[in-house]
Amino acid sequence: MAEESLKRKTISSLVWTATQRFGILFLGFASNLILVRFLTPEDYGVVGMISIFISLSETFINSGLGAALIQKKEPTELDFSTVFWSNLTISIFFYVLLFFCAPLISNFYGMEILTPILRIKGTILIIQGFRIIQTTRLQKNLDFKKISIVYLISTFSATIISIVCAFLGLGLWSLVIKSMAETFLRTVLLWLVGNWRPILQFSMSSFKELFSYGGVMLSTSIVITLYSNLIPLIIGKAFSATELGYYTQAAKLEEVPTKAFEQITNQVTFPVFSKIKDETEKIRKGFRKIITNISYITFPLMVFFVVAATPIFNFLFTEKWAPSIPYFRFLCIVGMMVSVNTINTNLVKASGRKKTYFSLQVIKRIIGAIILVFSVYFEMVGLLIARIIIEYIFFFINARTTAKIIEHSTWSQIKDFAPNYILAFAVGVATYFIFKNINLSNILMILLQGLAYFGLYFTVSGLLKFKAFTSYKEILFSKVKKDKK
Repeated sequence: MAEESLKRKTISSLVWTATQRFGILFLGFASNLILVRFLTPEDYGVVGMISIFISLSETFINSGLGAALIQKKEPTELDFSTVFWSNLTISIFFYVLLFFCAPLISNFYGMEILTPILRIKGTILIIQGFRIIQTTRLQKNLDFKKISIVYLISTFSATIISIVCAFLGLGLWSLVIKSMAETFLRTVLLWLVGNWRPILQFSMSSFKELFSYGGVMLSTSIVITLYSNLIPLIIGKAFSATELGYYTQAAKLEEVPTKAFEQITNQVTFPVFSKIKDETEKIRKGFRKIITNISYITFPLMVFFVVAATPIFNFLFTEKWAPSIPYFRFLCIVGMMVSVNTINTNLVKASGRKKTYFSLQVIKRIIGAIILVFSVYFEMVGLLIARIIIEYIFFFINARTTAKIIEHSTWSQIKDFAPNYILAFAVGVATYFIFKNINLSNILMILLQGLAYFGLYFTVSGLLKFKAFTSYKEILFSKVKKDKK
């Protein structure tokens, strides 16, 4: 009975998380289509330059204690309040630090405008200090419905506000205001639906216990955050704000599907894997099914974007953003493996092997950072090729680690998703050559290429009876039968 309840909660969590992520990405995508008409590549590049400083501060604010609360089987009210007061104190500290360091950061890039941007946008750090525990409690209880509704409302409202600001001629400040409005509204709404209030108590013993796990998560998050923001830092410093703007726009479009699937798998698989971490056979079966099913959707989607990149960009952003197209193609190939890597790392994290998880993330990021730094000598193309190489190196390191936990080898994992991978590229090559010499309007090219690509992909996978195709077919038909009844 308990297993059935967990299954229902897991399915519900997946549905609501998918709704949240795709909804937010759609709103972000839609607003971006409007904002690019008012803003320049340099505007996006300037805001992108400060991302590493905001992101790093946010990492310290969370302190890894949120993950510790989720991983702990029965956290107490004192545990939650202890983490709340810790997060709030740290958030205030980092805002003050960022406020006084803003001129130094501006001097580093040689752009005075960064000082007021950092000081104003940095206020979201304090607001987030109030929010983290509310989100953590809902995630712990697999109550993703409330989280999804709150996130969608706050994102929609902030999107409208940013578009109005851009229309009024506020330029890059419309991007800053959007972040601030979204964070504020999200925090207020979570307090309204969360039904939790902190008690005026702080336990050092509770803090130490949670930090024994959370401290490792914090260290890991710092490494990941530094690494993930290394590229904007390199491009902003070694090239220009305009070049960073083109890269940022390519990344924004690529992240529409990639981030959606990454965050869906991240939010759901971690708490689910945590609940069955001691049952090797059950977790292995779940792991294989998730890998197979997720890759069946993500692989063809990313390859299609590579094939149809030119008409997609010209239609959505106008030819002003054409220099972003080659960046976009490279990033889509990188994005193919993101969800697979997320599932692997979540399994390690949920297993409670904190030292293994930390070592895994540090080793990967050191390797990645070294490759990225040397790739700068080969200009932007070298940097993008390096990103592809790094993502696949990460997979082999991740798979080798999870193989020891669930007794499922790297080669066995590759065989789980290899049919999806091979078919996605084969259909992509066929679609490219079919439409290579055809000249049509952008929207017509996108529609025809999409119909040809996905029609061929699903048809072939159905004829070859792919596991994922069969799985989705069963889910779809069982849903249809249920609705008819």
